[in-house]
Amino acid sequence: MLTWINEKAKWIIVIFAVGIVLGLLAMDRIPDQAIQYPIGKVDGEKISYENFDSRLKMIIANRYEGVHLEEEQYSKLRQDLFQSFVRQHLLTKVMNDVDLNASVAEMKAEISRNPDLIRSMVGQEAQQRIYAIQSTATSAEDANQRMQAYIATLPQFLLDSTFDKASFDQWLNTPEAYEWQAMMNYENDLKTSSIPLKQLQIFIAANLHPTSLESHYNVERRLTDYDLEIAVVDGSDFAAPESSVDSVVVSAYFSAFDSFYVEKDLMKLKYAVLPIEATAADEAKIREYAMTLYFQLTDSTSTTNFEELARITSEDPASAEQGGLLGDYTARGAWVKEFEDVAFALDSGAISEPVRTKYGFHIIQSHGKKVDSTGAELVKVSHILLAVTASSETIDSLERIMEDVKVAFESSENFDAAAKTKNLPVLTSEWLSKGDQIPSLGYLPGLTAYSFANKERPEASSGPISSVLKNKNFVVIASKTDSLVAGTRSLNAFYNDIKSKLLQKKSAENAAAYLNSVAEKIKEQSVAKVDSTAKDSLAQDSASATMPVIEKVKMEKAVASVDGFVPGVGYSHPMLSSILKNQKVGEWGPVITTDRGAIMLKINSIKQPSEDAVEAAIKEELENAFRFDASVAFNNFVTSLEVGAKVDDNLDLYYKD
Repeated sequence: MLTWINEKAKWIIVIFAVGIVLGLLAMDRIPDQAIQYPIGKVDGEKISYENFDSRLKMIIANRYEGVHLEEEQYSKLRQDLFQSFVRQHLLTKVMNDVDLNASVAEMKAEISRNPDLIRSMVGQEAQQRIYAIQSTATSAEDANQRMQAYIATLPQFLLDSTFDKASFDQWLNTPEAYEWQAMMNYENDLKTSSIPLKQLQIFIAANLHPTSLESHYNVERRLTDYDLEIAVVDGSDFAAPESSVDSVVVSAYFSAFDSFYVEKDLMKLKYAVLPIEATAADEAKIREYAMTLYFQLTDSTSTTNFEELARITSEDPASAEQGGLLGDYTARGAWVKEFEDVAFALDSGAISEPVRTKYGFHIIQSHGKKVDSTGAELVKVSHILLAVTASSETIDSLERIMEDVKVAFESSENFDAAAKTKNLPVLTSEWLSKGDQIPSLGYLPGLTAYSFANKERPEASSGPISSVLKNKNFVVIASKTDSLVAGTRSLNAFYNDIKSKLLQKKSAENAAAYLNSVAEKIKEQSVAKVDSTAKDSLAQDSASATMPVIEKVKMEKAVASVDGFVPGVGYSHPMLSSILKNQKVGEWGPVITTDRGAIMLKINSIKQPSEDAVEAAIKEELENAFRFDASVAFNNFVTSLEVGAKVDDNLDLYYKD
C-alpha cells in the first residue's frame, strides 16, 4: 500500500488539488453571475457579499489557522457573523439618526489609553513592510541596508525593550503617527463605531437612577435569612396520564389566550434515514492496510520509522503529534483491555500486529516496562490508530438507495410509499425554523437550503423532495409536509407545548391534593420534634429515628433568603417573596402549588441583617447597580432592535451548506 502511494504520489497530489479547487468553488460560488445578490438585507438595506466574505476569511485566518473545523462549525461561524452584521447595521442606523459623533478629543483619549493595542497594530504593519523589503531586495546586502534605513525611521517606543509611555504620548502628537494605515483604520473605527457606540450606551442608560431607598429595600430583602422546614412533593410522582389532556382541552387553552403567534417561518418534514456504518468489507480493508503498515515497520530491509509513520497515518490526533507516544509509563486500567493486554505482553522495542478495539485497529510499539514503588507494573508505549469507518463505496451504496427512493417518489408523489420500496421507516420532524436541526440527526448540510426557499430566488427551491443529504453519521432524504409563515397564529405549532404545560399543571395539582391529604401528619411530626428538643440529645435522636416516614413526601431544611435556593421551589422564585412575607413564624403554612409540584413551609426563625451590614451592602449596591443595569438596558435595547427588524438571510445562495 505504501509503495503504491509513493509511486502514485504526484497524481494523488494533482487529484487532491483539483478536488480542493472544485470544493472551494462549490462552497463560495456566486449563484448568478448576471445578478450580484446581497448576502442579506436589514429593513431593505443590503449587506454586501464581498464585505461579509472578506470578514469571514479574515476570522478564519486569524482565529482558526491550522484548526480543523467541522461543517457545523463553519455554518455556525457564518450565522454568528451574519448576526453581527445585522446588529452593527441596526446600531449604526440608530447612531446616525441621533447624530452621535466622536470628537477629536475623545479619539485622542481613547488612543492614548490603549498603547498595547497601538503597539501591536503598528508593529505588525512595520513587520509587513520589512517582509516586503526582503522580498524585493536584489541581494542580502541590499536587504540589510534598506531594512536598517527603514528601522531608523520607526518610532522609539517600538524599538525599546521597555515601554516608555511618555515616548508613546509624544509620538501621538506628531503628524507621522497618523500616516500609518493601522492608525487610519483604528481612527476610522473609533470615529464611526466604537466611540458613538459608547455614547449610545450612555444615552440609553441616562434614565437609570438607582436610589438609596430602592437599594435599602433590595439589600435588606437579600440579606434576611429564613430558617425553614419544607415538606416537598414532586409532581413527577403524580404524573397526569396523557389521556387527561386531550385535543379539546388543548384547543380551549389555545382559544383562551390571544397569543401563540409563530415568530419565524416554520417547516415540518418527513424523512427517511440510513446510518453510515462500516461493513465487514470495510473492516477487512482497514485491517489489510494495518497489516501493510505492520509489515513495513517490521521489515528488516525497510527504513520506515514508527514515529514518522504515526505522525502521517495515525488517526489519534493527540498522540500522532507526539509520534504515537501515549504519555509516560502507565499502569493497568488506563486503556481498554484488548489494548492493555497486548501492550503489557510486548518486549521492549517490539511492535504488535494490529489489535482491534472499539476505537479501531492499533499497531503498538513498546518502549519498555518497569515496576513502581508499590510493585505495580508500568509500561510505556506508542501506537498507530486506524479507525474503522465506512468506505466511500459503502456511502455511495447508501446514497444510491436514497436516489432510488427519490425516483420512486417522483413516480408516485407519495413519500411513505417511496420509502417503503426500500423498506425504510418514515419519521416526522418537529417544527423547524431556518437553521434548526433534527436532534436525532445533528447538523445536516443542505437541510436548511432545501426546507426554506430563498426569497431572492424562489425558483431555485428544491421542490417537494430533497436531494440526498448526508453528514458523517447519516444519509437522509426528506420531504416537506407542512409550513407556517411568521406571524401566523397556530394551534398546530404550539400543540405539544400547550399539552406538556397542562400535563405538568395537572401533575402539580395532583401533588398538591396529596400533600393536603397528609398535611396533618406533617404537622404532628413537627410537634414531636419540638417536644424532643426539651430532652437530651440522645432522646432527640431517638425521637427523630422513630418518626414515621410519609410516603412521597420529602422533608427538607434550608436557610435561605428570597433570592436563595428553596427545595421544591428553586432559586429566586417569584412566588417565594409573598410566601415568606405572609407566613407566620413557628407555624406550618397552607399547601402551595408550584410549577414543580407542591410544598408546605414553616419558618422556624428569621435572622435580620445588622445595620452595618446593610449600609455596607447598600454602598456596594449603588456602585454596581448603575453599571449592571446599564448593561442590561443596552442588551435589551439591542434585542428589541433585532426583534423589530425585517431581516432577509441569503447565506444559502452562497454557502450551500
